[in-house]
Amino acid sequence: MSHQLYWGDLHTHCAISYGYGSLERAFKLGREHLDFCSVVGHATWHDIPTDRERHAFVIDYHKEGFARLARNWGTMQETVARYNEPGRFVTFLSYEWHSCAFGDHNIYYLEDGGEIVERDSLAELDQAFAGQEVMIHPHHIGYGKGYRGINWETFDSNRSPAIEILSGHGGSERDGGPYPMYHTMGPRQHKGTVAYGLEQGHKFAFLGGTDHHGGYPGHFGEGRTGVYAPELSRRAIWDAIKARRCYAVTGDRIELAFDINDGAMGSEISSSGPREIRVDVKGSDALDRIELVKNSRPLRREFGALAPGETADPTRMKIRLEWGWGDKEESIRWDGEASLSGGRILSVEPCFTGDPVLAPTADGGGVAEGEGPIHGIVGQDERSVSWFSHTKGNPHPFLRATNALVLETEASASGKLQIKVNGNEYTYTISDLLVGSQSEFIRGWRSEALLVHRAIPAEQLQATLEFVDNERGRETDYYYVRVGQENGQWAWSSPIWVTR
Repeated sequence: MSHQLYWGDLHTHCAISYGYGSLERAFKLGREHLDFCSVVGHATWHDIPTDRERHAFVIDYHKEGFARLARNWGTMQETVARYNEPGRFVTFLSYEWHSCAFGDHNIYYLEDGGEIVERDSLAELDQAFAGQEVMIHPHHIGYGKGYRGINWETFDSNRSPAIEILSGHGGSERDGGPYPMYHTMGPRQHKGTVAYGLEQGHKFAFLGGTDHHGGYPGHFGEGRTGVYAPELSRRAIWDAIKARRCYAVTGDRIELAFDINDGAMGSEISSSGPREIRVDVKGSDALDRIELVKNSRPLRREFGALAPGETADPTRMKIRLEWGWGDKEESIRWDGEASLSGGRILSVEPCFTGDPVLAPTADGGGVAEGEGPIHGIVGQDERSVSWFSHTKGNPHPFLRATNALVLETEASASGKLQIKVNGNEYTYTISDLLVGSQSEFIRGWRSEALLVHRAIPAEQLQATLEFVDNERGRETDYYYVRVGQENGQWAWSSPIWVTR
């Protein structure tokens, strides 16, 4: 059966519990650029701290959010069902079960009729859900046991076929890896990582989810999930995750396929002989590295994208258009159109963000409650794409609030890219863009700006890694792939386990 690659965010929040923006708004915004999503309601915390001198604000906003979700659970169920449109946009009903002792978990229903179940342990949840089609995914696992991170002693892959390894909290693949944790909940520790859990013999798939609290599913750069499924439906996405045909990315839609012998990503296979390994990658920016991990250590590394050089004419390439910057307090409306002469636009990848919100703040700051769309593609064909967007300046030099479109094109070096945006017009030759990026300040210094990134030829975007592993390892070895791009975007495949 052939599978297609679908993109989604299974962990995002809004004001249905605590967060910002309505549930309707969240699904409308998610539908604009994702294939599937789940807007998770904060629901229960059996061992919530009781020290009000230190934690009064945290205690109060959680309890108020739980009560709000309980009052609106009927609306939650109805809205999730109404926005589920097989073939276009798939939704899942879910809620969050918090726990210091066992770690935070999201509980997902395949059907619309699930209820909020409150229990004091994962074992009790297992009993309560016996016979139901439910998945329970741990997240921000890197905080570790006792601190709302994962407790590997109670982990069960039958309950949790997948683990969220990247979100706005940071990355939990390994200590020392990209995206460390700097939230108020604390640092990342080794015993809370994927690397540690796999070494304990646990088997699970990798997910990326934003944990965004601003009501914007798929908030770019904080975690998304790619799923290989035969169709876009609840059952197909559900079964693919249970089969571990899924993987985590930070934001860019890095296409990643990984096979060993006849086993695809997520498989458990047997092999007493050589292991024929194949990795296929197609990035959204220049590839920086591909690493194959075997039993917690890199087995094979390929570094660096190919240096710019002679390319075929016309050539396939990707060109990223990024906009934002300027005053972080001023909201800017963007209306833009990009037209290509001497070539054609093959596809357009949106890289859209919401407001950078991970949790409520004591001062009540949040995001605008407007129900209208924030960004969108309003027209697209082989010659042009038009869009609108709203941005503010970056809140911190290391915290992005810009937005982007990635144009996959086939064009000759003499072709031209013309951009009209907010009353300004800019024209670039493809030959110049193949050399380097160009930026434009819309209203002069310290104003909002447009960045047209260097055009990346196909040979720098994609790679195939094939080799044979003949080394004897353990009785059961595990392998997975991590991919890094030059722009700092990452992907992590779910593992393959091989028993000899």
